Amino acid sequence: MEARPGITGRAPSTRWRSTLGLIALLGLVWLPVAPVPANPPAAIASAANPLRPPDTSSPRATLQSLLTNLERVHAIALDPARPRNDTLVPLQRAARTLNLSEIPERLAANIGIERALLLKEIIDRVGLPALAEVPDARSVERHDLTRWRIPNTEIIIARVESGPRAGEFLFTPGTLDRLEDDYDRVAALPYLPEATPGLYDAYISTPGRGLSLDWGRTLPDWLTRQWLGQTLWQWLATGVALGLGALLASALLRAGRRADQRRTDTSRRGGTILALGAVALLLQGLEYLIDVQINLTGAVVITVKQGFVLVLYTVLAWLVALLLNQTAEAIIRSRRLRPRGIDSQLLRLGFRLLSIIAIAALVIDGAQRIGLPAYSVITGLGVGGLAVALAARETLANLFGSLAIMFDHPFRIGDWIKMGNYEGTVEDIGFRSTRIRTFYDSVLAVPNAYTMNATIDNMGKRDHRRVYTTIDLRYDTPPERVEAFLEGIKGVIRANPATRKDGFHVVVSDLGAHGITVMLYFFLTVPDWATELVERQRVLLEVVRLAEQLGVAFAFPTQTLEIDATPEQPHAPAPPLPAEQLVEIARDFGPGGRQGRPRGLGLHTPPHEET
Repeated sequence: MEARPGITGRAPSTRWRSTLGLIALLGLVWLPVAPVPANPPAAIASAANPLRPPDTSSPRATLQSLLTNLERVHAIALDPARPRNDTLVPLQRAARTLNLSEIPERLAANIGIERALLLKEIIDRVGLPALAEVPDARSVERHDLTRWRIPNTEIIIARVESGPRAGEFLFTPGTLDRLEDDYDRVAALPYLPEATPGLYDAYISTPGRGLSLDWGRTLPDWLTRQWLGQTLWQWLATGVALGLGALLASALLRAGRRADQRRTDTSRRGGTILALGAVALLLQGLEYLIDVQINLTGAVVITVKQGFVLVLYTVLAWLVALLLNQTAEAIIRSRRLRPRGIDSQLLRLGFRLLSIIAIAALVIDGAQRIGLPAYSVITGLGVGGLAVALAARETLANLFGSLAIMFDHPFRIGDWIKMGNYEGTVEDIGFRSTRIRTFYDSVLAVPNAYTMNATIDNMGKRDHRRVYTTIDLRYDTPPERVEAFLEGIKGVIRANPATRKDGFHVVVSDLGAHGITVMLYFFLTVPDWATELVERQRVLLEVVRLAEQLGVAFAFPTQTLEIDATPEQPHAPAPPLPAEQLVEIARDFGPGGRQGRPRGLGLHTPPHEET
């Protein structure tokens, strides 16, 4: 029947949706005030609770937990409809009955299951007393029992006194250490009637997680033969996996190195960093393949896993060192610092120290993963560090010297320095030594320990470069020309744009053995030694040109032989002067005298007397 428009014109589905919406609204209104049900749902029974840990409250409970879980493993393995992964949970629960506190955490899962299966193999051959004879919780409390031993064996269950499992009764670490030897001694014995045969052999030969009693039957007999606790197919698969992994890792590293060499900036190592990251992931994948899928067991898997830890952490240390080094170089490039400058060296040193700290942390973590206590590793590092420090005192002194140079900045690369008997231009400041290019083009490597304690005269930090020299004039040069020469040199200094216009001196400083000595003392404002040499040359050449224009001759370090008389020309002594005239001449050069010129001839004014 066709629906009519109006109040009753809705389709049936629309009416149902409206009804459901109304019910939901009423439910929301009713919910806050709804009473709590008088009888809440019953809790899961403790025996059926899958999260309930195995009972280890007494030797009897621990032994029963081990046997029950492994018998359940055997039942699942016999059922062809059940996947072998279903055996993993009871295997892990059986391993919970063992005290694995002395086994590295990353190895505990493998070793725990193997030891539980070995324990079951031994019990299946030597037998147990009646369960009623094994102490239960009441017997433990009544007799204050702390340990119990299976009769006629060295298999002991003891109470754990400390740690997260304190108070539980577990198979002792000493028992677990002896299990392989005990198993070898009883392996030839027949199984008892209530045994679960073949579990251990099935576990060590089944790939992946869990175990299967039928898996090895599909392989040829020669592949299932055991050597060192592993089947032949496991050895072959492990060898192929390790070989292919080594080839792939080598190819990755070569590819990364070639990618870095193709860069214009060979200091960038992005390709090597990516290759190392890929190698680290490859190692993780190989370890998973060998441990879980190929399922090596026993001492072999322990050795393989520890080897993977050593190789992986070596790769990680290399990767961390490269990453931090490249971080420092990236900061230097981004800030446009001088690659060999003090700031760049300081950045590199800081990141190298971070690398050392990070590598030390990796060593401690890696040692912990292979079973070495962290405290012992740190102690060993401390003792080793002390031995290294004693054996490398000079190296450490040089390192501290480089730190002092970088923080104090006594000189920079390119500075001309004088340090003891050394003089030259600083070419490089390293962590062990400072390289100085001498002025005869050799390179000195001065240890930084010496640099830290030496007196350094940094010629490169001068704001002005001093020029000091002397000029000898001939004694027959008239005094007025000498003064004109001095005045001309003042003009030469002022005319040169590179000279400092104050603090200079041009004076007759001495009457030497060969001539009249003129001292020339002034400063150049130049940035480096090369410019200093050029500007000094320009000033001195101007002085030579000035002397040529004035007719002033330079004296040479020569000796003059004066012949006083010869037979042809006898000596004619100077006419004697009266004493009164000599006294008069001397007085004329004194105060108020006519000949005296105490301020000179007036042709030269000293620079410091000028206004």
